[in-house]
Amino acid sequence: MGEGSRHTALNPSAQIAKEARKRVRAEPARKGEPSFHMTEDMRRLSTPWYVALARARRIDSSVLPAGVILDAAAGSGLQLVAYSRELKRPALGVEIDGNIAVLCAANMHINSDEGDLQRSMDRVIIGDGSDAEGAITEYWNSLREAGIRAHPPIAMLHLDPARPPDAQAHDVDEMQPAIGPVLSSWGEHLQSGPRGPAVLLDLSPRLGEEQQGIIDAIVEVTFPGVSRTWEWLSQGGGRVDRLSLWVGSLSSKKSRRCVRMGTKNVLATIEGAPAGSEVVQMNTPPPFGAWMTIVDPALVHSGLQEAWLKRALREGGGHSWLRLKGRRPLLIHTDPLNGSDDVGGFVVASGEIVQHRLRPPELHTIDQTAASAARNGFGKVTLRCSLDPDIHPTLQRRLDRELKEVDGARGFMIDIDLERGSGSHKLYVVCRE
Repeated sequence: MGEGSRHTALNPSAQIAKEARKRVRAEPARKGEPSFHMTEDMRRLSTPWYVALARARRIDSSVLPAGVILDAAAGSGLQLVAYSRELKRPALGVEIDGNIAVLCAANMHINSDEGDLQRSMDRVIIGDGSDAEGAITEYWNSLREAGIRAHPPIAMLHLDPARPPDAQAHDVDEMQPAIGPVLSSWGEHLQSGPRGPAVLLDLSPRLGEEQQGIIDAIVEVTFPGVSRTWEWLSQGGGRVDRLSLWVGSLSSKKSRRCVRMGTKNVLATIEGAPAGSEVVQMNTPPPFGAWMTIVDPALVHSGLQEAWLKRALREGGGHSWLRLKGRRPLLIHTDPLNGSDDVGGFVVASGEIVQHRLRPPELHTIDQTAASAARNGFGKVTLRCSLDPDIHPTLQRRLDRELKEVDGARGFMIDIDLERGSGSHKLYVVCRE
């Protein structure tokens, strides 16, 4: 560290890796994935490797100008390793916690190819990610001390700021390092392509529309007129798992994108402009032979459910949204869905209505529910209705056990609200997938 400097450069090396092994063992999160040195807290908050890798693979290296990939709040370095592997660029991480920075540098070393000359320019800087001048000066000094005379610029900036782990909603002001100072500080060091600088902000999926608007305003002030694409990513658990903003050279021609990830690869992607949808309140039971579809809630959060509908249903087919909020957005339609991957990837369940039930499954009536399902030709019915979470798993297990010997179709049960003159009540609808 130079006199007066608040930054220290770490060169990923065997020595750093040896030091990291004294602190925590390097392990893969899943079989077949790379190993990383992480504490339990780091692993809990870390981006899954397959998500990080898929994100890196969706960046076209040809749109990036020359330079290094920067992560201004690198943490374990997992995402930075994915970028450097796929984009074939040197990597620069900045991490304010010295202990974590050592693990990050070790992770970069153990996941690099020994003969890759670009790795000689990899560094981790201990210090404040919003102090670009101090960090990049320390980086260049470290390269010079290693005999490398280059002063590489920044080709791409990635930022995944920390936020409170226990909050039900997140605020822009809670993020550390703060997005505005990081962007304004690094702006002059970012190379710019035909569509502007390359910036990717990995944000809390709990940010609401107002907070997203604040992020948009921060980016616009820093990079006036630059294009932006918001991305909602789902891993199929009934929620938004990742929210990110792709800026400038990383953006697409559309303002929004929704991505459905499988256990390894992207299953479906849709892009477009957001559009509102009208929710219809039913006052009579839905007709037998009609279809019901539960869609991934991330699709609705992205505002692209209408763009998806244009792909999903034939022109002229009847449809209505019965529910858009919550974990099970629900669509009723006259015809089955089109079978393309980009349609089916955002479907939780879809089936033809074959049965109505006036009462929910209950512990003392689950055998009757099973017998009724068997009479209708079902060998498996998944309970996708709103039930007491304390007994929902028990009900599902008992229903599965009752239907275990039945050779029949797969189906699901969903609840809908019917509006009658005396008020609303729930109807339980069984659909054959």
